[in-house]
Amino acid sequence: MTNSQLIEKIKKELVLARTSKERGNQGRARVCARRAAGWAVQEYLIRQGESANSPSALDHLKHLAHMEGLPPRIYDALHRLTIKLEKDSLDDEAYYPIEGVDLIAEAHWLAEELLQTKIPLSENK
Repeated sequence: MTNSQLIEKIKKELVLARTSKERGNQGRARVCARRAAGWAVQEYLIRQGESANSPSALDHLKHLAHMEGLPPRIYDALHRLTIKLEKDSLDDEAYYPIEGVDLIAEAHWLAEELLQTKIPLSENK
């Protein structure tokens, strides 16, 4: 896959995440954001000479989170993207445990940072 194809793939997934969030589908929005970030991390790992054979975006995010020498902001984004939903009881709905976090923005920032390129999502959003 060429770099431009990868960027387009990530862009489409981030747009899908945003659309899902706007339609109230928070679960799908989280999955799409993580998937987009995972593809960027996978490419970053390959460029660093690391193994990136897993088909799981979450595996790539966790792998990068355990590497040393990255800026703290990257570790923060990885933490927010990999944190699990919580439930107070079996009957309660699951919720994201950190308030005020926009996982789509986190994934977008992380992809741009790791790939060292701008990924415009649209002019009007």
